[in-house]
Amino acid sequence: MLWLWGIDAMTDLNSVLKFSLGVDQLSFEMDEQHIQLDQGLSFIQSSSMRHGVLDELAIESMIYVIEELLESVQMKYAQPKIATTSDVLFQRVLALFFPDQQQIDRVQLERAFNTFVERREYYVSKVADDGLSSLVYLIVLREMMHHWNVVEMKLE
Repeated sequence: MLWLWGIDAMTDLNSVLKFSLGVDQLSFEMDEQHIQLDQGLSFIQSSSMRHGVLDELAIESMIYVIEELLESVQMKYAQPKIATTSDVLFQRVLALFFPDQQQIDRVQLERAFNTFVERREYYVSKVADDGLSSLVYLIVLREMMHHWNVVEMKLE
């Protein structure tokens, strides 16, 4: 169970962020407000990678592109959020980094991101058949947690 400032975050969170991170668009819904960005995972990937190579520079560039996209959305940071999705790519990220889990918290995601960066070539080879979308997805999840105060993500 996740604790924030001595408060049980699971019972005190009333903000649920529903999201879908697609190849062509990013979609978010919270407090009956729907936000859609027409730049999706393919935009992030093509804007960041040179010659289709996912190296350290590409990851840094992706983080910058994602930050710009997320900052274009007016999201209240102060209130901790639980995010939910039914995305197939979220299922792939869970299978790749969190086998047998249906939800992850911010600490787990940060560990997975660090492991990915340290063993980048291994993970690139693991997703080679599906392309790099699941790794781009992981980076977007991390930035959502950082920039929007998402404390937990769940598969619907």
